[in-house]
Amino acid sequence: MSYLVLTTVLPIFTLISFPSPSKNGALLKRFYKEVYEDWNMEMVDEVLSAEFFSHDWPEGQKGPEAFRNYYAALKKAVPDARYKVQDLIADGDRVVVRWEMHGTHKGSFPGIDIAPTGQTITLKGIAIYRIENGKLMERWVVSDLHGLLEEIRPSSQP
Repeated sequence: MSYLVLTTVLPIFTLISFPSPSKNGALLKRFYKEVYEDWNMEMVDEVLSAEFFSHDWPEGQKGPEAFRNYYAALKKAVPDARYKVQDLIADGDRVVVRWEMHGTHKGSFPGIDIAPTGQTITLKGIAIYRIENGKLMERWVVSDLHGLLEEIRPSSQP
């Protein structure tokens, strides 16, 4: 009886296509290099789904245009921002990236009321991406904002 179940169910699994972790990992490596190092925002249209959203963005913002707007604001605050991938782990449709962003604090960060300091800064974080049909669909980000604030907060503030 168990043999019959195996021969009946096994062919179903061969029809299911699982995403290649190595292909998804390669996509994110390329994405970080071209977008976060070279600031080639044209790649965003190629790689992000029109439905892409990041769980750290305000409600209702999605897609390549929202992505470009978000990073345009970041580039005003840190014009020389460069991201460096520290670790990348791919499993199924998810890719986890541990990253660092380095640059000079020359403008105001949206939502952070601290005047530009001119200091070199480092922001560390982890992002989890979900990929579907070769496109980035969504992202969860956790950043060390406390560490960043400690770097840029004037020494007279607690």
